[in-house]
Amino acid sequence: MQSSVRPTTTVNTNALHVSTPSINVVPLTAPVNPTPASMPPYKRSPRGRVLFYDKNKPYYEFTNFSPHPVEYNGKRFPTSEHLFQSFKFIDAHPEIAEYIRTCGDRPMAAFDEAHRYQSWVRPDWRQVNIVKMEEALRLKFTQHKRLRQLLLDTGDDELIEDSPRDYFWGVGADYSGRNELGKALERLRDELRHENNPKYFLQPHGKRDMHRLSLQDIPSLLSPMSAAGHVSNFIRTVSNSASSTPQSPISAVSASSKTMCEFCQQKPKFQRHRYCSRNCAQAAKMCIHCRTKPKFDKHPYCSKTCAADYVKT
Repeated sequence: MQSSVRPTTTVNTNALHVSTPSINVVPLTAPVNPTPASMPPYKRSPRGRVLFYDKNKPYYEFTNFSPHPVEYNGKRFPTSEHLFQSFKFIDAHPEIAEYIRTCGDRPMAAFDEAHRYQSWVRPDWRQVNIVKMEEALRLKFTQHKRLRQLLLDTGDDELIEDSPRDYFWGVGADYSGRNELGKALERLRDELRHENNPKYFLQPHGKRDMHRLSLQDIPSLLSPMSAAGHVSNFIRTVSNSASSTPQSPISAVSASSKTMCEFCQQKPKFQRHRYCSRNCAQAAKMCIHCRTKPKFDKHPYCSKTCAADYVKT
C-alpha cells in the first residue's frame, strides 16, 4: 500500500515581487482646496439701517410730527407737517394754508384739516409733493442745529420710516413701500455733508426710484389721450351732476359739515342731535378758551378775562 503523503515544494519568497500601487491617504482633518465652482460669490456688506416712526423710540425727530417749529416766509409753523400740508394750498388758496398753519400745535390737526379741503389741493401735487417735502425738511434741519448734527451722525446708514400704514412715504407693513421720506432725508444728508463743495451741486443727485410705483403715480404716467379715454364716462357724470355756480372752499366745507358733529367736525351727528356723542355735547358747553368752566349764558366764554385772552392769542 502506497503512502498518501504528498511531496512538499519549497517556494523562494525572495524571488517573488508583488508591486502594489501607492495610495496617498488624506486625513479627514486636512483642508480642502476650494474649486472655482464651490467658492461662494462675493457679497457686499449691507448698509446699516436707521428706523424711525414711533414717538417713544430714537430718531423720532426725523418724522414731520416732531415738535420742531419751522420758519417760512416770515411765518412760524408749529411743525414741518403744518408747512408740508400748507404747501398743498399756499399758491391758489392762501386762506386755507393760513388756516392750517393756525389750526393748532398738533401735527395731526394739520393733517386732518388738509384732508377736509382735499378738493382744493393744487392739481399737480402728485408731481411736486416730493420736492415740497424736501423743502420742508431742509428748513427744519437747517434751522435746528441739533437735528442737523443728528442727521449727519447717521453716516451712510439707510434711513427708513417704519410706518405700517404708509406705503409711499414709509415702507408699509410688509416693507414693500417706497420709503420716500427716508430717501429725501438721505439726499438732504448728502447736501449738508457737501455744502462747502460747489462742484457737488453741479450734477443731479438722488433721482426718484421708478422701479417701485404706487397708485398715486399712475395718473402722472398715463398719456393725456389714454387718461381721457379711461375716465371720460366719469368726467361726463361729474359734469352733469356738478353745479354751474362755483363754490368757495370755505363755503363748500361749511355745506358738507351740516351733517357732521358741530364740535369735533369729525363724526356724523347722532340722529337729530347737534353732536355725535355726549362727550362732544358736554365739551361744547365749556368755554372755548380755558375749556374748564361752562360758557356764560349764550357767550362762547366763561368770563371777560377769557374773552380778552382769547382775542390776544
